[in-house]
Amino acid sequence: MIFDDAASILADMQAENTWYDTTTGSFDIQQYLKEMMDDHVDNELYDAMLRHDDEEDGYCSEDDVDRHQKKKRQKRIILARRNEDGQLEEIPPKESLWWHMYVDCPQTDDARFLRKFRRRFRLPYKQFLWFVDEARKEEWFPEWMGKDATGKPSSPLELLILGAFRYLGRGLTFDDLEESTAISEEVHRKFFHKFIEIGSTVLYERFVKAPQTKEEVQQHMHEFAAAGLPGAFASTDATNIVHELCNWKTRRAHIGFKSKHACRTYNMTVNHRRRILASTSGNPGSFNDKTLILFDTFIRDIKRGDKLDDYTFELLERRGEEIVAVKYEGVWIVVDNGYHNWSNTVPPISNCLKTEEIRWSAWIESMRKDVECTFGILKGRWRILKTGVRLHSTQSVDRVWLTCCALHNWLLEIDGLDKPWDGVNVTSEWESDLGGLDESDAPMAMRNLLSPAQIREYDTSTIGGVIDDDDDEDYGDEVFADDGADEGVINVRSLSMDYFRSKLIEHFDIKFQQGEIVWPRSRGQEPRGIFEL
Repeated sequence: MIFDDAASILADMQAENTWYDTTTGSFDIQQYLKEMMDDHVDNELYDAMLRHDDEEDGYCSEDDVDRHQKKKRQKRIILARRNEDGQLEEIPPKESLWWHMYVDCPQTDDARFLRKFRRRFRLPYKQFLWFVDEARKEEWFPEWMGKDATGKPSSPLELLILGAFRYLGRGLTFDDLEESTAISEEVHRKFFHKFIEIGSTVLYERFVKAPQTKEEVQQHMHEFAAAGLPGAFASTDATNIVHELCNWKTRRAHIGFKSKHACRTYNMTVNHRRRILASTSGNPGSFNDKTLILFDTFIRDIKRGDKLDDYTFELLERRGEEIVAVKYEGVWIVVDNGYHNWSNTVPPISNCLKTEEIRWSAWIESMRKDVECTFGILKGRWRILKTGVRLHSTQSVDRVWLTCCALHNWLLEIDGLDKPWDGVNVTSEWESDLGGLDESDAPMAMRNLLSPAQIREYDTSTIGGVIDDDDDEDYGDEVFADDGADEGVINVRSLSMDYFRSKLIEHFDIKFQQGEIVWPRSRGQEPRGIFEL
């Protein structure tokens, strides 16, 4: 055996002090093995053992160094083409399809191109150029306005802004944007988060402004006053937006009774021209209307009297054979029956048998469709709100919503649809059918006014229900508009909702009998100057 006399060899080596260090108490194992091999085997085994030991210590020959040399990462190419030598070369963003179509060579003299541009990116081309200039002037996106650490120019700002609008408008993915712009999806993702941050703060504060004074709220009352609803200036309701990537820890709270998906819910207040006046920042989808409105600071301030409490309006009342005007102060908002019974939030009557109540409820239900139409416009124009937001944080979902609200109001201003609407008068039913209007020119809400019981299929007999006696109505501790009410002004907040609604119904019935009810109607947008540069 090779190591039979290992003990004697160790003793000899220790005596010769060739491998053992008496100071440190260590020994050279390679020298020890070499002397053992010299006595028992040839050097091939020793050389093999040394080579194995060198490999463990990280020793490499020159050939091994060349073979194991660290490889350089190959440059990633998003779009490529073949050069004259047949080799692949990168296509930069400034040679991409979108750059040639919308930045370098736009066909601004072609109306068809401008219509397609708006359909694809949701805004006119002229406003797109304004947005790019404004972003550069205000330095909204400083990370994409210079060069990186290596001196390479940043991605073109025009393409990134186009990508953000396409992502909002059609609900695409960042990978889709990469194919059209030759900019990586990661760059688009980072830019989009910055885009919605600017949209939910700078743009939202610029285009979504809630009225703060009586002069400002007066600008939103034209349509409601013409429709026989003085004191009203807006409608409010809630909607849900699907959050596809909701965290599992908060998923349960974001699933409500209206949807099986995790959602964020928002309470939005709009005037009759579909202009958004205020919106909550976002709450879990399990919140109902009564809970959600408690987080709406705008409506809560109105209820407390902190805002718009100095606005005055008049309601007509019958005093025997006379009709008198009673002054009220404050404002109110049209809602559905899911909200609190606050006098500042008035819903239609769900169960009523009196003709004037049926007529008023049918009318106010039609007027309240403005907020429902706004939801439809928002989700139709910005498809990301309809298909679901594929971002992780709830903050990002809220920013997407607020950004879309700001862009919605901006587009209303661009199209000239934020101006007061004209109307069409409706006369009483005994004067002529549909007030002398053609069948095609009469909105359905007008026809409901002329035959409210038939439209809503109410049973006006006592078989299906009991008609309440007027003398048995209990209003509680409300302030009544008695003979002394002419001398002062009644505050809306001091009344119960039922009592104040009864006064609204009485005023509406008087106006209807006088033939002064008007259905607010938009005359359409201005001539297509929005396509001009």
